[in-house]
Amino acid sequence: MNSHLPHPWSAGFRTLTEEHSYRVEEIDGAVPSNLRGTLFRNGPSRNDLGGKWFPHWFDGDGMISAIRFADDGIHYRNRFVATDNYRDETKAQRIVHRGFGKMRPHGVLGNAFHQPSNVSNTSVVMENGTLLSLWEGGPPMALDATTLDTKGIETYAGALKAFSAHPKIDPATGELFNFGIDYGPKTTLTAYRLERGIATRLPPVTLPYPVMNHDFVLTKHFLVFCIGPILVKPFRFLLGFRSFDRALHWDGAKPTQILLIPRDGRSPPRWIETDAFFQFHFANGFEQDGALVLDLARYADYSTIGQALRDYWRSEWPAEGMAALTRLKVDLATGRVERRTFDTGTSNEFPTINPAFAGRRQRYAYIACNPADRTAVLQQQLARIDFETS
Repeated sequence: MNSHLPHPWSAGFRTLTEEHSYRVEEIDGAVPSNLRGTLFRNGPSRNDLGGKWFPHWFDGDGMISAIRFADDGIHYRNRFVATDNYRDETKAQRIVHRGFGKMRPHGVLGNAFHQPSNVSNTSVVMENGTLLSLWEGGPPMALDATTLDTKGIETYAGALKAFSAHPKIDPATGELFNFGIDYGPKTTLTAYRLERGIATRLPPVTLPYPVMNHDFVLTKHFLVFCIGPILVKPFRFLLGFRSFDRALHWDGAKPTQILLIPRDGRSPPRWIETDAFFQFHFANGFEQDGALVLDLARYADYSTIGQALRDYWRSEWPAEGMAALTRLKVDLATGRVERRTFDTGTSNEFPTINPAFAGRRQRYAYIACNPADRTAVLQQQLARIDFETS
């Protein structure tokens, strides 16, 4: 199935089945003498079974890669995260579990009341000496940071349920904050604080309707969410008629709700409405002069990116309808929201900053993008934005 790939970038989605451990012998240039430590990365590595691609980029089984810079050289190791999904489908060599886009065999009867299986494929973070592999819809998987062997699900004594893939660490305190969304008769968002291996739940917030939300920012006083109107039809999903992906729909008549949850958990949340937009990822957020400043990759709606994620390996990745690096300034006294877009080419995604400035004003952000005249293809370059001179 992988011998006739439609685009040059399609090869990047091919399944990697092999697990390796070796010293990197070929080095171009010199490694700085003070560069020591390990870089961990996570992503979907098995994207097909039985000769068929998975129906969504988010369905692939997670694989952790570790690049270790040590006195005796650079070492590489990769391992699949040994989730139940990975083990069961490796044994069966076919789809066994539901996923973000995957459906089990036997139609409605085979899928009703089956939740998506944890594929632990989105992110990775170190917390109190434990390496955590992260997904969206369930607790993290704990791994041995040296061997990358999977230890099992980590719920922190039952405190964690859904636990999102982009936690934020306060560089001043070392606290790790994250959240999860739980669907049911009411849809709730629960924020968590992890410190020295102990998890604390903040009071859950009832959302106005079932939504998908992927990321947030941490500021001095708040966890801040931009809840765009990408709505979930939970009963179609729960009863087995649709995958989670196909149960999503965009309702641009509804606003995007900016949700502020006090990080101390002592005060009620605040909602601020603004024009509808969607975002997957933030670069950062901070408080300044009575305002919140939020830097993010902003989509006008979900349609273009939603379809590209379904087509992933065969998608043209069109630039029209993709995200732009955007700064929102939210006046905390009036709730007024101002917006500014920066010139960082097309197809902006995966914005980031130096994590030492998380929650504080930063000068630079970095983002994957394409040149301004590129009308298609997956991101081919990086841009740096200087907020002091732009």
